Amino acid sequence: MVFRKFGIWVVKNLIILLLVTFIFSTVALDLPNMVGGIFKDVFRYASPEAQNETVGKLTMACSALDGKDVSELKQAAGMPFDLSKIGSLCMDYNSKKINGQEFFFSVIGSAIPEKLELPNTGALEKYISVVNALNKNRIIYFIVLAVLLGILYLLAWDIELFIATLSGISFGIGAMILIPYAAIMAYSKFVGIDTTPILSTIFSGSFSFDAKAIISVVLLMILRTYSSFIVALGVIFLSAGILGKVHGFMSKRRGKSAEAKPEEKSDKKAKEKIPDKEKPAKEKQTKDEEDEAYRHRDRSTKEILDELEEIHKKKPKKD
Repeated sequence: MVFRKFGIWVVKNLIILLLVTFIFSTVALDLPNMVGGIFKDVFRYASPEAQNETVGKLTMACSALDGKDVSELKQAAGMPFDLSKIGSLCMDYNSKKINGQEFFFSVIGSAIPEKLELPNTGALEKYISVVNALNKNRIIYFIVLAVLLGILYLLAWDIELFIATLSGISFGIGAMILIPYAAIMAYSKFVGIDTTPILSTIFSGSFSFDAKAIISVVLLMILRTYSSFIVALGVIFLSAGILGKVHGFMSKRRGKSAEAKPEEKSDKKAKEKIPDKEKPAKEKQTKDEEDEAYRHRDRSTKEILDELEEIHKKKPKKD
């Protein structure tokens, strides 16, 4: 019994992990776009003063390029920025075709290489290789899921327990998706996401170790893995899990009520079949009195018959 429960728990959590991984794999892990998006978030969640300061530093580069033929400029050795692109962006910014935020996004975007890979170290390398293999052959997800569901049914070997476990899986998936998202939204509302220290040091050659700013960037990175589709799936799974748990709770209550009713009936029948010696003393006395009355009635009848016989004997006989 203990092994069975432990096996169900293990398979259940493996299914949750598999499905959550599959759901988040629907968001393509495009590192250049993700890095660009993080820089956008860093700019967006910084103070207006830090934003203006950063744009001002970029316009200084425009001044240095002023009067030069940007089409002939090449990416300088050791610099991540493509000066020809920056020159074109400077002209667009100066002519008011783009605002300061769009100017910053475009400049940062030009500095991000088209192919960007995460450092392959230890567990991260193994995780990335597994996720990439699964994303290339998504049929593997469904094969593994079918095998795990089969094992789960064999361990449960009861349709009600199997359905209850499935509702638990649905609840677990919804919770794993929505709880981090809700926690980040709550942090943003009550504490606030502030990336001002990091934005102020982007072009200064140093990095800010402000704890709140680093936490803000980490949370923004997590939010980048979410989409409206994933949030909607989380709501669906969580709702289905809650409904399943409510249904299971109501079924248990109905089962307990059904078990209690036969017990009440059997108690009634038992009371009806109580032997005479277990009946109350009053009932026994009433019965004894009735028997005594019958006995008196029998004796009185006999006496009447005796009297009639004596009368008959005393009657004078005819000659």
